[in-house]
Amino acid sequence: MTTGRAQLRQPFLFVGNHPCLDFINTQMIVRGNPTDLLGGYENLVDWLLQAHMVDKTHAVAVMTQWGHEDQEQLFEQGVMFRRTLRDMVARIVARKSIAGSAIASINHILSRCPGYPQLVYKKGGYTRQFQSQAAQKDGLLAPLAEAASDLLCSGKWSLVKKCGNPACILYFYDTTKNHTRNWCSMQLCGNRKKVAAHYQRKRNNPTLCRPGPSAGVRLS
Repeated sequence: MTTGRAQLRQPFLFVGNHPCLDFINTQMIVRGNPTDLLGGYENLVDWLLQAHMVDKTHAVAVMTQWGHEDQEQLFEQGVMFRRTLRDMVARIVARKSIAGSAIASINHILSRCPGYPQLVYKKGGYTRQFQSQAAQKDGLLAPLAEAASDLLCSGKWSLVKKCGNPACILYFYDTTKNHTRNWCSMQLCGNRKKVAAHYQRKRNNPTLCRPGPSAGVRLS
């Protein structure tokens, strides 16, 4: 997928209910144009920080202590891994088997990042978070690889969905009670579709647009 780099800062969207899907969603459609919110390593580190994939200490170290070559290498690895995750999720949605190259990519990152899971309190409950013991350059993408393995091993694949708007490329994990979620969000796509459907109904039935008689007017 070819996308243009975001020229103006677009806020990251966290509507996917899963780190892998939120990471994939850093590619989106803005005003009809494919847009990449990861314009460089700074954006990647910022996303990892906002997604609680790295802590502030690691983020500051990348920005202030790493050399430019290492920063660019991190960015390229992140973009390549996002491409792998997008293909993996697209296959899940299409009910196709996962490519062996995706499993190899996840395992490669995990193999370079020895560590251990820890329970972390977050948003009113507990979740597992991978604690890397590897060098910073090897460990920064480890939480994403751990999240990907968790999605494949513990997630219910039928709940991984693409937004019902054909013009949207965002994915989400449907955690609604009846699993009937269709949109990346009501604000972005759901409301637009409702408005469009209402407009189309009015066009097909002009009487819906015709105002009724004014109060106090008697018709003969």
